[in-house]
Amino acid sequence: MRRLAAAVLASAFVTSAALFGGAVPAGASGQVVGAGSTWSQIAVDQWRADVAKNGISVLYQGSGSSAGRQFYIQNQVDFAVSEIPFQPASYDRTGQKLYDEIAAAAKRPYAYMPIVAGGTSFMYHLDVNGSRITDLHLSGKTVARIFTGGIKNWNDPAITADDGRKFPSIPILPIVRSDGSGTSAQFSRYISKMFPDVWGPFCQQMNLPAPCDLTSLWPYFPGSQAQSGSDGVADFVAAPYNNGAITYVEYGYALERSFPVVSVRNQAGYYVQPTAENVAIALTKARLNPDRTQVLDDVYTNPLPSAYPVSSYSYMIVPTSTAAPMTTDKGNTLGQFILYFLCTGQQKAKALGYSPLPPNLVRFGWDAESLIPGAPQPPAGPATAANCPNPAVTGQFGFDINSIPPAAARQRASSASPGGSGGSIGAGGATAAGGSQAVPAADPSNDPYASGDASGTARQASLASSVAVNTNGRSNSVPLAIYVAVAIVVLLAIFLPPAIFSLVRRRS
Repeated sequence: MRRLAAAVLASAFVTSAALFGGAVPAGASGQVVGAGSTWSQIAVDQWRADVAKNGISVLYQGSGSSAGRQFYIQNQVDFAVSEIPFQPASYDRTGQKLYDEIAAAAKRPYAYMPIVAGGTSFMYHLDVNGSRITDLHLSGKTVARIFTGGIKNWNDPAITADDGRKFPSIPILPIVRSDGSGTSAQFSRYISKMFPDVWGPFCQQMNLPAPCDLTSLWPYFPGSQAQSGSDGVADFVAAPYNNGAITYVEYGYALERSFPVVSVRNQAGYYVQPTAENVAIALTKARLNPDRTQVLDDVYTNPLPSAYPVSSYSYMIVPTSTAAPMTTDKGNTLGQFILYFLCTGQQKAKALGYSPLPPNLVRFGWDAESLIPGAPQPPAGPATAANCPNPAVTGQFGFDINSIPPAAARQRASSASPGGSGGSIGAGGATAAGGSQAVPAADPSNDPYASGDASGTARQASLASSVAVNTNGRSNSVPLAIYVAVAIVVLLAIFLPPAIFSLVRRRS
């Protein structure tokens, strides 16, 4: 019986290790742990899988930007990733005042650095008469009204006016983030800047105190549903039984699921997709504050014909001192990881649904990396083809900044009933089955960590090794099924041996 009990306990521990991917403990020397943005997670997971081949250990928990910033403040991670910087005192969904993140983070010195650029897309699921609509055209104001409860049905006249087709009566199901999200913050900032006549009344209706601008916690409104994380909202929209659903999410999540995203009307009057090129064109109007935080007002109103208006980039928040839990050994690991993804890793940005960072942002990243204790020194001077194989630096990521989208990207004139729509219309006029635009494979040249997998599959394989960050009562992104499985294994280990012993004893 003792041997049987030992075997059951051993099986329980083996099963638990397998469920968590056999991850090395977070305290291992030189290993770094990060948490935060799910908007950036596809890229982060690909890059950390790449560098793992060279013995560089980086764990990452996609817990949402707000949680990532909190983990950094609470000294639970070595770095954080967020679409927005630390925030001053703000308000939650109920109007309760939240504490000042900037003041709380001051005890652990930090620097912001750009990590990857991309477009916040509007992934949707709209089937009409058995055919999927894959080339939906909407203005920014129509999208804003959908996510504030002003437009409730796909046959709304505003949608018809934008798209040119009158859809049948299908209820719209807006899916918002339940967790604190940088994607929510970026999208709400865009609406508040561009359509204050929509955002202001919505804030009042939701009883949010003035001034109401961006928010990481999207207010729940009648008719909406909420899901946690970028994977959560994307999976919900992609489910076959959720016709009529729409969400805001990084473009890569729609590409992974071969689902269409809305072509959004820009300042020039063209409806464009969040392709790598269109995002890069839009971000030519991005400005930077002295602390390296982004100013996107001119991105939203970029007059270039192919600019995607809801474009941005996310930040890595890195420590600039050895305040716990940072050490110089960890600083060396983190620095190597940063130097990889700012240059070679950006070769995979387009294939993963992002846009590679331009040379000026690479230089800003190098400057921040040099402040990390123990980090290797970055190249001196500007980013060039000789010291940085980033395609936006070498010129391999070529695009015409003044390119004109095809005539089909203009406002539609037809009001015909949609029976069987074709592929989605991208900025270059190309179509693709299922509405997702075809993307090239990453160039593995000059990549010492090339995994041979630029499609994002490595991200799925590496999720098992994500560290389970202590959240002090907050929810994290470890799947519920893992907790249930571990609980069952533990219960079996505790109660099965006595039960077997009792049964054998009775039979004897």
